[in-house]
Amino acid sequence: MEVSVISTLSNILKRPIEPRSDALNQRRELAAELQENCQKLTIFLKGAFRKNANQVDSGASEKKIMNLMNDFQHVDSTFHEDTSPILQYLSIDMRFKDIAQSSADFYKLVLDLKTLLNENVPDSNALEALSTEDGLFTMTSAWQSKLDKMLTTVNQDYMKVMALQYSW
Repeated sequence: MEVSVISTLSNILKRPIEPRSDALNQRRELAAELQENCQKLTIFLKGAFRKNANQVDSGASEKKIMNLMNDFQHVDSTFHEDTSPILQYLSIDMRFKDIAQSSADFYKLVLDLKTLLNENVPDSNALEALSTEDGLFTMTSAWQSKLDKMLTTVNQDYMKVMALQYSW
């Protein structure tokens, strides 16, 4: 994946929504896009913190984390229903409120990583020290568990949306 995966995938939250006459289908499509983005982010972020046992060059791992931190600089620090057109559009319909909320919560959790990294990795020397002692990987393991739990919630809410009947 590209280095700018986080800022690219979070752009869906800022994109303006033009309501269509088939609102249910449009909301389902948007919910599917949100769910897919959450899955992609999970894969990308977990990959950034996966340490390969046969990895000869610890610099590659450090580079992934530094690229991730740079990418976070281009991401807004708020993902709320009142600031995101897609989340607003979904939450207007009570049937989509849960997927809107769980997606917003997922993106907030991703931003928690931004804070976690900024507090613990002020520069490349600190990153190198944390990486060689497995400190960074230990530090992020609890965060990764939360990420898995939030993705599960997003997936469950998405399945509810896909089970909706076409009649009111």
